Amino acid sequence: MDATPSIAASRAYAAAQTVLLVIFAAILLWNPGDPLLRGEAWRFAGSILGVAGLIVIAAGFGALGRNIQVAPHAKEGAQLVQSGIYRVLRHPIYTGIAACVIGLWLRDSTIIAGIAALVVIAFLGVKRRVEERFLLAAYPDYAAYRTRTIAFP
Repeated sequence: MDATPSIAASRAYAAAQTVLLVIFAAILLWNPGDPLLRGEAWRFAGSILGVAGLIVIAAGFGALGRNIQVAPHAKEGAQLVQSGIYRVLRHPIYTGIAACVIGLWLRDSTIIAGIAALVVIAFLGVKRRVEERFLLAAYPDYAAYRTRTIAFP
């Protein structure tokens, strides 16, 4: 396995995630182009998926408590959380963000918003892999934990 990235690299991933989410939001607000998917059913499905994503994010925040941070490195003094939603889902915040992004795209399905959504989701997948390298190095129990939980892709 690759060496664990530096803390500076971890912080760069956090900054990049923030920038990508702001760009995605700006694209939705700017609303360039005509929607690819039309009709209230798509908007309703997007709303349901977005709300479900927010619930998953909130469950992740609640389970992490003071362990939470945007950067993928293990927070100093933090413990490996394996309770709450983390009992089943290894990356609920990334999963929730992806659900929200897809839900928002379904509500406003322009081509550029779709591209931005794909970039955000792909980035979260890369960041997840970086985070796992940090967590494997920080917590001896993480390897076993990975085998019994579902991961964000």
